Amino acid sequence: DSFLEEGFILEKKISVGHKKVMENCKVLVANCQMDTDKIKIYGARVKVDSYEAIAEIEQAEKDKMKNKIDKICKHDCNVFINRQLIYNYPDQLFKERGVMAIEHSDFDGSERLAAVLGSDIVSTFDNPEKTKIGFCKRIEEIMIGEDKVIKFSGCAQG
Repeated sequence: DSFLEEGFILEKKISVGHKKVMENCKVLVANCQMDTDKIKIYGARVKVDSYEAIAEIEQAEKDKMKNKIDKICKHDCNVFINRQLIYNYPDQLFKERGVMAIEHSDFDGSERLAAVLGSDIVSTFDNPEKTKIGFCKRIEEIMIGEDKVIKFSGCAQG
């Protein structure tokens, strides 16, 4: 049997370790890089004179990402949806702050999400007071057939 149901479906999964259901969602939709990770550091060519210097570079990159997560969280969101990938370290920081992270929503998905949630799509996080956060009553990971998808219910724009 088929039926229509209120809401919006995104063909993605909620990141591992995050809550699979959230109520009263304040959603920040973004299009930004969240991939400061060892892959970038160890894939780059840098001349250093010790392993400690590599560790310092890695720590500087981690600190930069932590600052970015802090700026994102100042938007008072409890859900962060990014058009691009979210690597392990920033995902871990979101989990620690109780923010649900959804990655790789693709361009069309992000545009449609922003429309139904009533939000901006942001790429910088310096002005939380100027950013329009989206809202929906409930986000949950559900099964449709054999596929896991994310359902948004009670969206701000219908």
